[in-house]
Amino acid sequence: PKKVLVTGALGNLAGKICRNLSDQGHQVVLLDCKPHQMSHVADLRETGWENHLKGVDTVFHFAAQNPFPHATWKDSIASFDMTANVFYAAVAAKVRRVVFASSNHVMGGHKEEGINCNDAKMITPDTDPFPGTKADVPSKIDSTPYACAKLYGERLARSLGKLTGGRTSFVCLRIGWCRDGANLPSTLSYAGGAEEITDAQEKYITKMRGTSTTNDPHKLSDWYQLMWLSNRDLLQVCNCAMKAESKQGFTIVNAMSKNSGSRWDVSFGLDSIGYSPQDDVTEHARPDGDLNLSVRKPQLFVGSKL
Repeated sequence: PKKVLVTGALGNLAGKICRNLSDQGHQVVLLDCKPHQMSHVADLRETGWENHLKGVDTVFHFAAQNPFPHATWKDSIASFDMTANVFYAAVAAKVRRVVFASSNHVMGGHKEEGINCNDAKMITPDTDPFPGTKADVPSKIDSTPYACAKLYGERLARSLGKLTGGRTSFVCLRIGWCRDGANLPSTLSYAGGAEEITDAQEKYITKMRGTSTTNDPHKLSDWYQLMWLSNRDLLQVCNCAMKAESKQGFTIVNAMSKNSGSRWDVSFGLDSIGYSPQDDVTEHARPDGDLNLSVRKPQLFVGSKL
């Protein structure tokens, strides 16, 4: 068993990982900005929490000022400050491995090239970053500030991995779509849920069907669903990221399930950290882009033009 520190420990993804690590017998140190009987309160924008790194083998860094795509530039700056402080503190404490929860939004701009693998090139860890996912429905969103904080974190991880000669190595997981709780494909609406759509938005969405990748609900549904990360695969990729031997001191992995038709290339994860995803969203019933959230019959994705 290892001593593992998790930041943002009370959040969705981190909470799932913390439970899994504890079940494996690891000593898990939980840090969060909110008070909780099981965690330590820590403001990662400042110093004074670094003593919790003593004896830690692996750090999972999930914390962010605003861990959602609608984060502002002010949020983005604070999130990067947190990331820089955690990374530098981990290096100073000679932590063996840092696993950084990056995001698919680092590559979100590539959505405009095409939704599935028949429409555009695969997105690999070596594809040029294109931060920011843009959508107009059910409400206007531009995740560029959020994505840039994640991208800056990746670049710092790369630099520190090289600087330390891999003594402290970094694995950056570009995490796909993993919802709270059971995270079932049947809940994967582009809007999050039918109750989130107002009457005015419904009229706009109806008008926009069949247009661009920023406002067609069918295209948005496929983009988001094809980057689904099941709970089982989430736990696997995080465990692989913690246990894998360091080859270069730094690596990026597309952390999605093996979703048929997806542009996200997950094969590199097998070579770099041994990640072999098991689940495929297209083998399950899931909502389409219609407002009544009608469910498709389970079938393999056939890659037709959207």
